[in-house]
Amino acid sequence: MKDKMFLSYSYNDSAWVKQFEAALKNEGLNAWSGFNMQVGGDIREEIESTLRASSTFIILLSSNSIKNNWVFFEFGAAVAGNKRIIPIVIDDIGNEKLPLPITRYQFLRESSPLSAAKMVAKAIKNENGE
Repeated sequence: MKDKMFLSYSYNDSAWVKQFEAALKNEGLNAWSGFNMQVGGDIREEIESTLRASSTFIILLSSNSIKNNWVFFEFGAAVAGNKRIIPIVIDDIGNEKLPLPITRYQFLRESSPLSAAKMVAKAIKNENGE
């Protein structure tokens, strides 16, 4: 599967995100989280170019990320770029705490990175007719 998936998250959720990214890759999906950026590289440029090249934007929502302005900058860029948006609530935050623009998208609520990856892979593969 060649579609690139951009993962947007709070750095405080890195352990969960690393497991999720690895599980997506095990499912044959091309996920990018930024953990392997080159030392000395331009972080902002790499994020922007990878987001532009991605077809799917996965926003990982947690009590950390809903307070992170950069996550919502990335979300706005994904919406403007007509990306497929997949919100995943990864911890125990109530629906009332989800930012209003996110609630227009059907979201997944899953605390297990492995289970979340399997559900995302199934949805992507079904959408692509695989």
